[in-house]
Amino acid sequence: MIAIQPDETFLGIDRFFADFMVRLSPHMTEEDKKHLWLASALVSFFTGKGHICADIAYLAGKPFLPEETESTALISCPDLVTWLTSLQKAPVVGLPGETTPLILSQNHLLYLNRYWQYETMLAKNIIDRIDTPVSGINESLLKDGLNRFFPNRRSDEIDWQYLAALKALKNNFVVISGGPGTGKTYTVSKILALIAEQYIHANVERNIALTAPTGKAAARLSAVIKDAKTKINCSEAVKMLIPETASTTHRLLGSTFKKKEFRFNEDNLLPYDAIIVDEASMIDLPLMAKLMSATPRHARFIMLGDKEQLASVEPGAVFGDICNAGENISDSVVVLQKNYRFTSGSGIGALSKFVNEGRGEDALNLIKEGSYADLRWHDIPSPENMMQLLEQKTLDRYSSHINAASLEEAFLHFDSFRVICALRQGPYGVTTINEIIEHLLKRRGLVKYTGRWYRGQPIMINKNDYRLRLFNGDVGILFPDNEDKGDLRAFFKSEEGQYRKILPARLSNLEPVYSITVHKSQGSEFNDIIVILPDRSSEILTRELIYTAITRAKRGIEIWGNRDVFCEAVSRRTKRQSGLKEALSAIHTTYAHSGTSLSREMP
Repeated sequence: MIAIQPDETFLGIDRFFADFMVRLSPHMTEEDKKHLWLASALVSFFTGKGHICADIAYLAGKPFLPEETESTALISCPDLVTWLTSLQKAPVVGLPGETTPLILSQNHLLYLNRYWQYETMLAKNIIDRIDTPVSGINESLLKDGLNRFFPNRRSDEIDWQYLAALKALKNNFVVISGGPGTGKTYTVSKILALIAEQYIHANVERNIALTAPTGKAAARLSAVIKDAKTKINCSEAVKMLIPETASTTHRLLGSTFKKKEFRFNEDNLLPYDAIIVDEASMIDLPLMAKLMSATPRHARFIMLGDKEQLASVEPGAVFGDICNAGENISDSVVVLQKNYRFTSGSGIGALSKFVNEGRGEDALNLIKEGSYADLRWHDIPSPENMMQLLEQKTLDRYSSHINAASLEEAFLHFDSFRVICALRQGPYGVTTINEIIEHLLKRRGLVKYTGRWYRGQPIMINKNDYRLRLFNGDVGILFPDNEDKGDLRAFFKSEEGQYRKILPARLSNLEPVYSITVHKSQGSEFNDIIVILPDRSSEILTRELIYTAITRAKRGIEIWGNRDVFCEAVSRRTKRQSGLKEALSAIHTTYAHSGTSLSREMP
């Protein structure tokens, strides 16, 4: 039995969905309807929180209270046998492969049908690529290339970059994980050179694509590859084959006005023989499934990311799930473990290690003891004193881009520093901090409005605009246009490193960006950052969030927080429920030893 009336607890969208599922099941008993209602509300709730499914076996027989509601009443979930019996009677609940709105897997995971399809489609694509052998490799040429690109290997330790390159040439599917400074993109530049050498030797024309989920990440990938390939010991012909320009994943797939559809798909494949996906931890399940489905079967698919970072904002933790899938795909996963940026004298490197290990007290003591010049701590001020501290710490940094003599200088100054917040709302959230900083700049006379706009105004797009080719997270600066009488235009960096200008009046769904959430900071790096944590604990504050925030800094970090809140956050891990790891195992068991090629078709 459900202990309370369920509509007292769940959010509106969850209640609406659960009501709808019950209306589609009119012939069930009232008791069974209650159990169906609860399961439906839960799967809607968990999907909204970034999970792919609801684990019925885990929830069964336990009290449950959804976060972010005003209710304090616990739901007592029915025991597993009773619950499953009710769900098996529901016409809206089906087995994997059926066309019902809800899918109940054999291990008692309840999915919205489309997410079950995305997960299954992705798992089949991964295993199919793993089981498809790479042909035509010239072993002598490969050995020569590896020796040239990795000349300083030692016999007494593993060269993880060398291993990643070797696996990338031997496999059609490879995942390379590593924190900032482990050399992921420089390793990939060598991988690209090795691939290009094979193409030239075979005298075949091949195309390679570079992609990342955001414009900022794509531009950074382009810059790193462009720089790295000038230093590689290879011929000019090989360097010519290595692409320098990365595109956003949406642009690569051919985004259309129909937001959930792309020009390239399983029926119209991408024209590439190798695809490199950077910042893959930011890509959600639906987008990753669509990208891999649109990739030709023969093409290499190489994913780069950091498995310790936050997962995507939308449902799924694809990159982390793949990295942790175990021995079924272990030969396709390499974790880079040597850091070339954060040496033994780096506080940021030592701090990120403590945070990753869940050692909150040690991490806090490391910051407070003052042994590292790149680490600073400040007790979180009261909301009343926040304006004074922000004025001391940020105003000079944020005035430099407004007074810049050129657009390039404005971006250079602005991209060197950022305030990063854990929350969006509240006295310590992005919205409030942006308002305070903008008010301080105006009070000092640095902000001079022309209508709603001013010189140096930094803005972030918060909703995809396919018409203008602007995507969620893209950052622009309002600046005088020397080609148009000095009128203000919004300038955005393109993936090619150039600047696109747009009339401000054409923009919508934007916000100031003096401060950003940790999620929005992913794919970016700044010389210095201030991280603002709230004065009280929240389920949003996790180890992955703290790690992601601090690793945005290359030179220095200052954390404003509460000791207990910080330590509790470091001890709390993010766990997103999905069946991807199990799906990879099940599919591999079914197909890997049968000689059967997995179908591209949806089940």
